[in-house]
Amino acid sequence: MDILVKENRLPLYSGDFMLVSEVEEIKQHIVAALNTFYTDWLLNFKKGIDYVQGLRHQEFLEHDIRNQIEGVDGVSAIINLSLELDKKNAVWNVKAGIKTVYGKIEINEVISQ
Repeated sequence: MDILVKENRLPLYSGDFMLVSEVEEIKQHIVAALNTFYTDWLLNFKKGIDYVQGLRHQEFLEHDIRNQIEGVDGVSAIINLSLELDKKNAVWNVKAGIKTVYGKIEINEVISQ
């Protein structure tokens, strides 16, 4: 189990934190991994995705994203992954089908550079 995070906030319901587990917990961990930029995490400077390098080399970015997703506990395999750069808004659209210990999940995340 993990504490629910919504839009980078810890929402309270009736004065208490909400918990997530199983599928929702794995989704939350994947989204956190996709939003961790390389060298930004205080406890491990080798974690995260190098979006700066990825802007120049999409294959490197895809490799980083795959590694981060596969590194989440409960993820068995990536079924499909697509990246699309929205140059106008300077964001990456990441879509993935992921096999987990709880079944298949879909991720559709927008990542700012």
